[in-house]
Amino acid sequence: MALAVAFWIATSVVVGFLGARLPLTVLLSIARHPWWLGGPKARWYRQRLCIDTWKHRLPEAGSFGGGVSKRRIVNRQHSTLVRLYLETVRAELVHTGLLVIQWLPALWLSPGFVVVPVLYAVLANVPFVAVQRYNRVRLSRIVDIHDPWCLDE
Repeated sequence: MALAVAFWIATSVVVGFLGARLPLTVLLSIARHPWWLGGPKARWYRQRLCIDTWKHRLPEAGSFGGGVSKRRIVNRQHSTLVRLYLETVRAELVHTGLLVIQWLPALWLSPGFVVVPVLYAVLANVPFVAVQRYNRVRLSRIVDIHDPWCLDE
């Protein structure tokens, strides 16, 4: 189990650091894909997940490794909102990547502990993915990521 915990810490640090290094142009190209823009509307997240009641309790590590914190909007300039939108894309990619790999300790743990890594991967990442999608949907009403000049302000 100690090896699993070390694996979770190491993968969180490495994937978070690599995610923070993704260029904004890469994030923008991902954000422009139609499959990325689909999904539930903000109302679904509020009604089904009651997301407004718990999202502020999650830790924010967006500034880790050179990224940008998503805790507060520092101003309402278009370029700042575009950057915040792209940071939600970055955070969703990081947590989805972690969700994909953090269950791997189930391969070497004894059968009695197999459920622990899967449960950890889900509980440690799905809430963050949901918050990023909710914030991204809300920001998409303001930010036009299809504007070719959206990063140049």
